Amino acid sequence: MDQSVFGSSMFLCLLLVLITWNNVVVVPQAEARAFFVFGDSLVDNGNNNYLLTTARADAYPYGIDYPTHRATGRFSNGLNIPDIISWVPNHVAVLISSFSERIGSEPTLPYLSPALDGERLLVGANFASAGIGILNDTGIQFINIIRISRQLQYFEQYQQRVSALIGAEQAQRLVNQALVLITLGGNDFVNNYFLVPFSARSRQFALPDYVVYLISEYRKILVRLYELGARRVLVTGTGPLGCVPAELAQHSRNGECAADLQQASALFNPQLVQLVNQLNSEIGSVIFISANAFASNMDFISNPQAYGFITSKVACCGQGRFNGIGLCTPVSNLCPNRNVYAFWDPFHPTRLRILRIIHLHNTNNSFHSCFAAMNNLLVLGFCAIISLVVAPCSISAQPTRAFFVFGDSLVDSGNNDFLATTARADAPPYGIDFPSHIPTGRFSNGLNIPDLISLELGLEPTLPYLSPLLVGEKLLIGANFASAGIGILNDTGIQFLNIIHIYKQLKLFQEYQLRLSAHIGAEGARNLVNRALVLITLGGNDFVNNYYLVPYSARSRQFSLPDYVRYLVSEYRKVLRRLYDLGTRRVLVTGTGPMGCVPAELAMRSRTGDCDVELQRAAALFNPQLVEMLNALNEEVGSQVFIAANAYRMHMDFVSNPRAYGFVTSKIACCGQGPYNGIGLCTPASNLCPNRDLYAFWDPFHPSEKANRIIVQQILRGTTEYMHPMNLTSIMDLDSMT
Repeated sequence: MDQSVFGSSMFLCLLLVLITWNNVVVVPQAEARAFFVFGDSLVDNGNNNYLLTTARADAYPYGIDYPTHRATGRFSNGLNIPDIISWVPNHVAVLISSFSERIGSEPTLPYLSPALDGERLLVGANFASAGIGILNDTGIQFINIIRISRQLQYFEQYQQRVSALIGAEQAQRLVNQALVLITLGGNDFVNNYFLVPFSARSRQFALPDYVVYLISEYRKILVRLYELGARRVLVTGTGPLGCVPAELAQHSRNGECAADLQQASALFNPQLVQLVNQLNSEIGSVIFISANAFASNMDFISNPQAYGFITSKVACCGQGRFNGIGLCTPVSNLCPNRNVYAFWDPFHPTRLRILRIIHLHNTNNSFHSCFAAMNNLLVLGFCAIISLVVAPCSISAQPTRAFFVFGDSLVDSGNNDFLATTARADAPPYGIDFPSHIPTGRFSNGLNIPDLISLELGLEPTLPYLSPLLVGEKLLIGANFASAGIGILNDTGIQFLNIIHIYKQLKLFQEYQLRLSAHIGAEGARNLVNRALVLITLGGNDFVNNYYLVPYSARSRQFSLPDYVRYLVSEYRKVLRRLYDLGTRRVLVTGTGPMGCVPAELAMRSRTGDCDVELQRAAALFNPQLVEMLNALNEEVGSQVFIAANAYRMHMDFVSNPRAYGFVTSKIACCGQGPYNGIGLCTPASNLCPNRDLYAFWDPFHPSEKANRIIVQQILRGTTEYMHPMNLTSIMDLDSMT
């Protein structure tokens, strides 16, 4: 399959520089530009799924770490390069041409996809097809693939379709202003010249002559792209072709890179740079930007441990020596942790989490494009960006991000221990399974959701904001402002007396930022908050400890349930908007769980163990409106700031089928008293189950640590049924670029 592998990382390095140069280029209101992709399997996002070809990635475990966890046709365990470019947050501008437009946040569809129609055409299209090369005879063994000449014909056809939709003049403007990515060349060596001994091309050309021929043919392709209206084209070179696991399996005895393929890269890349220079000079404008990835990628191939990999020789998924034979299949060897392997399959890198460890040293001629029109200030500005990549594209390890938590008892890690309130978890058997085996103020037998998120992300657990230990360097970790008993509304939880209502939590967050500024300076504090991950959990108490707390409650007399839900959502919007105004830019927002199914409600409202209908109806009204509100807020701020977590679905999985998750019951609390152990809270005198891992609920209201672990796994890796628009792992991958 394709081995133009390492063009990816150098191109990503360019992209990363463009993204992080937001002090110079921030155009949040600009119109999104279209994005077009041409090339091979490094950038194919599913066209080959529509073809009768052997070059396919449509079966598990491809896509295992994609947001849907399904194979999509991408030759990756997760996202590929075009995905990352398309999903750059909306508020980040890309410095290209007029400086006034940005890449859209919607990913491009494969051109052959039937979904690419109507308004979706305006996003752009992906024409790439795994197995192809510069030459038409490259990849013939894969039978039916979209060769580059055919991809260009499809591009013409695309323009006709867009013209019919928006008119010829607007279609031309869309193409002229678009960003284009093209990735070619690797297959012309590994799947043509060096495919078999004494191949037709190797008999026709000596290697240096073959490279000259390839470059001359590539020139025709790039000229044709220009004639078709492309005006900003990123051209990736080949990486160290002889070092991928597939070539090691075939050509290496001791794991050393194949010399012939390394020579091919060393000949090809400098001539590609010269070609790009010549074309730009002829046109009189910086149209083509070339990426020579050879030297920069050799850094992590020769020293993978320095970049967080355990190996750069063995593929995560494959078979045979170095896991380098064939492609990845359901019966292949599969590594448990894709993040510690440089290669996903025998030919392709692991998903773009690789960005976290890219550390490219100074190389000569890595990027060439800005050699003309220096008297033009806009071009000069673009060249300044490129020059950062031309010399060192050095991206040091990103500092650990802070984590802030707001909400109620589901996420309170001990603030209420410092308050005179009845909503406390400071006595045994709370904390019985916590590492210290003592109560900590968490409403859990052990770890709660923020603890488990921190653990999964390798972060130090956040301290309660009221803790006297939260000083000095501990401030850099973040803080937990949550307080058991609170809700969206200030009158929720008044029976608990002294609790930290949500607007007080936000005031404490402001106070935290002042303390942090005094410690690391205002700019450092602002950057820390902007980069932080935020979790907020509200809403459940506004029903169980307000609207439904007693018959004929004040709020139930004031509002019908549908009107109350609308009021709650409108008030929640104000809370989230205030969070945004305070600098947060990545906020996980959980909806309510199946409130009618917790042991406390079963004890009060159920005779047969069925979930309470009214509280379930409340959740069914609230959660969809919450998602709609988050979508509207994201559109308003122009970025995917707010991420919706479907807590209802996460809980209902084990509530409706507890045995499938290793529980004996989801109706009876481990610790409590009365029917279903659902009366009051957990106390030293309560009934206590001997094995907490067999119970979905720890006390009458709160999940056990084991249930929390199931919930957090869905937050981290769940499909779009659980996390909208993407899960936390995908978020962290995207954010690792900035």
